[in-house]
Amino acid sequence: MSNNARIFYAIQALGFAEHEVTGSGATSLFEPSGFRTAHGVQSVGLNTTFNLEQVFELGQLELYENIEGIPDIELTAQKVLDGYPLLYHLATPAATSATLVGRSNERCFAALNIYPDTFDNASGTPLQSVGMSGMYVSALTYTLNVEGSSTEDVTIVGNNKEWVASGLTHFAPSVFDGSDEPLSLAASGGVAQRENILMGSGVTMNGAGVITGTSGSLWPTEIDGIDANGWNLESAGSYSAHLQTVTIASDLGREELFELGRRGPYHRFVSFPTEVTCSIDTTSSEGDLIDALADPVGGSNITDQKIFVWVEEGTRINLGAKNKLASVTYGGGDAGGGNVVVTFNYSNFNSLTVIHTQDPAGLTL
Repeated sequence: MSNNARIFYAIQALGFAEHEVTGSGATSLFEPSGFRTAHGVQSVGLNTTFNLEQVFELGQLELYENIEGIPDIELTAQKVLDGYPLLYHLATPAATSATLVGRSNERCFAALNIYPDTFDNASGTPLQSVGMSGMYVSALTYTLNVEGSSTEDVTIVGNNKEWVASGLTHFAPSVFDGSDEPLSLAASGGVAQRENILMGSGVTMNGAGVITGTSGSLWPTEIDGIDANGWNLESAGSYSAHLQTVTIASDLGREELFELGRRGPYHRFVSFPTEVTCSIDTTSSEGDLIDALADPVGGSNITDQKIFVWVEEGTRINLGAKNKLASVTYGGGDAGGGNVVVTFNYSNFNSLTVIHTQDPAGLTL
């Protein structure tokens, strides 16, 4: 029996390997090669659901059989943007295209190690290790915070999970020795903060969503202060648009494909078209300035908008050129002294390309 009184942040380590890597030990779930340790992880959660189907029969009130279906495994994790590979990329290391559909069929092996609660670091031989094979990325969220660090949240799903005790490990991280630090520390100061979201006039996007340039972001021109090129330019010591928190998300809605003769699914596909959302909070100085008319001149209140975000530590997120404003909210500015915040909610379908300078697949925009 374990002597651990609890599990806390310093004694957990999360790692990823390519799907169907060569293993050793009791089953192929043990010790896959090619593991990459996830850095900057803030939290990890694991949910297991056993899908039960009840069968009854005429002539008997009691249950006839409670059939156990295949289990659903869901792992959720959050990391800070720190110059190290994104969780999304660690879970799709063999992708051949950086687009949402290009990464959609990739699977991975994920493992979580738990060490004695008397250790300073997650190193050496773990007390327990859980391995999950054939995992697919199911949901993504990127949050660029005006207060605090910018983060990535990823959910991966599958049907296989196995715990092993000390002596058989899924992966052996060697990076946690008390000296680990953000890979971006030297280049951009470390973990991405509000000043690390690059503004200015350094990039452009054509109608097909192709980016040209070396630095900067593009924002919807419907936001007060963003110019006709989509740039948020600095003037008199501040930017024209006072952007606050930006949240980019997509739920890929994985569906299972089954076949006769096989208990588990042979594939879990993304239900395209899939929605990609982008929520942009701004501190308003004049209102939302969005006209909404039942019979607008020209037949439309809103137009397609380009969205591209460049984070100094290496993350770049391209939502393409066909984002439309789904809603806008105006709130705050109450008698308690708060400021008015306007939130612009944009959406597109299928357009979400995320790249990083440390992507294991080496993909670019």
